[in-house]
Amino acid sequence: MEESEPLISEPSIRRRPRHLYIAVTLLLLSLAMELYGLFMTQYVYKSTADRLFPNSFTFNNRHISVCSENKTSESYRERTAVQQTTAKWDMYKSLAEAVPAVLTNSVLGSFSDRYGRRKALAANLTLTLLGIALTTIGVLCSFNIYLFVLFAAINNMAGGIYGALSIGFAYVSDISEAGKPRGLLITWLEASIGLGMTVSGLVSGYIIEQFGYFYTSLSACVILLVAVLVVVFLLPESLPNITNYTRNTTIQSYTDNSTTASTNSTYAGDSTNSTDTAASNNRTNTVDRRTNRGAIYICEAAKAAFEFYFRPSNQRFAYIMCGVIFVLACFSKLGKSRIEILYALNTPFCWSPVKIGHFTSLTVASTMFVGIAAIKLLQRFFAEEVIAIFSAISNATSCILEAFAFNDLTMFLVPLFAVLSVLAIPMMRAILSKMTPPHKQGALFAGIAVMEICVSVIANVGLKIIYIHTIQSFRGTVFLVYAAFSVLSIGLLIVSRYTVRR
Repeated sequence: MEESEPLISEPSIRRRPRHLYIAVTLLLLSLAMELYGLFMTQYVYKSTADRLFPNSFTFNNRHISVCSENKTSESYRERTAVQQTTAKWDMYKSLAEAVPAVLTNSVLGSFSDRYGRRKALAANLTLTLLGIALTTIGVLCSFNIYLFVLFAAINNMAGGIYGALSIGFAYVSDISEAGKPRGLLITWLEASIGLGMTVSGLVSGYIIEQFGYFYTSLSACVILLVAVLVVVFLLPESLPNITNYTRNTTIQSYTDNSTTASTNSTYAGDSTNSTDTAASNNRTNTVDRRTNRGAIYICEAAKAAFEFYFRPSNQRFAYIMCGVIFVLACFSKLGKSRIEILYALNTPFCWSPVKIGHFTSLTVASTMFVGIAAIKLLQRFFAEEVIAIFSAISNATSCILEAFAFNDLTMFLVPLFAVLSVLAIPMMRAILSKMTPPHKQGALFAGIAVMEICVSVIANVGLKIIYIHTIQSFRGTVFLVYAAFSVLSIGLLIVSRYTVRR
């Protein structure tokens, strides 16, 4: 097989029951990572409070007098200081996660196109497990909170959760047909992720309150270990020709090296010194060739992830429009859950870990399950762009309500208004996937993962800066910004609907 030939030459799609283990893997991953995210923010919040105000009753007493909205009270000032410090720590953590993730995800998709989804996913999960394991040790030994920033970077050395998701979506594309069937399958994969997040929200608060932060982190480690074992022992490879491709490439490499060595030996004659020199030169040349091929491959893989948006073609404008809409949809969602935790820990709510977990699980359950249940019905009557518009309207409405929430009831109404808010992102993924040939699905989803990571960094840094500077004036400002991104995406979706022809 020539390297220029696609690995998937439009084969007939054969879906097997074992392929469903990809959903199990991503469910376990989302369960572990949501558990990690929920406990980590609260752990840093509590550690910061203990460090800044070790003798304060504010964080050990849940009476309403302590959760005061009086801006001149000692309790209010203490909570504001802890909120600002925790938000800054979270910004540093987001940056530490993003740098290795962007570099890795630029090539991860093309790597999985060439060497297989299973190998790429196993490497990704193993490094993520290592980072969470170090975090668990750090919690046990009460490390400085800024060491956890380093551990977060290790989590993302192989792409992090975005890398795993990009491989998962490429895996689904391998075993499904383009169009609405693929869009539905991608959406159901998102539902399995949502199930993991829902369960995590339900149990995280109880684990934290009953067993503490160490056992919560240890639970995330165990779940990730199970996910690694599922990939290694149960998940089949989705690319049908990957085994033959890898074997042929290895044989060809061995043949080339043997031929080169034989040629050098012939010219060397019977001279021992000449033979040693030829062998040494052969080894050096082989290493140089492999290094050059590796560098060229990395550059080509990174280029392939974004060529859809820059290479002249009839679909270039459609790719750009869909890419921009996807980015806006991500801006309207990413980073919001962590800000919600800080928002709920502050006045007038002052929620416990259990109540935060209930809110998180209700949010995920309503958006993932009610929204996903509606997707099949919506696809009968509406195109993907129209469904994405409904999703953006739902998200904007819920964000505006959250910005002006003043008690527990109004906060718990937010998930009910957000039932369709999650659909915009999978709809845009499905549209982009439908436009892309099978042998470039990995590169496409790698580029999407890089865009998600970049958006996540900008959102986590920029929107947390807004939150930090508006805590004392109007805490809900940041949610109005989230709503604004949804409004912008609605406008572009309408333009795309009537101008782009795919």
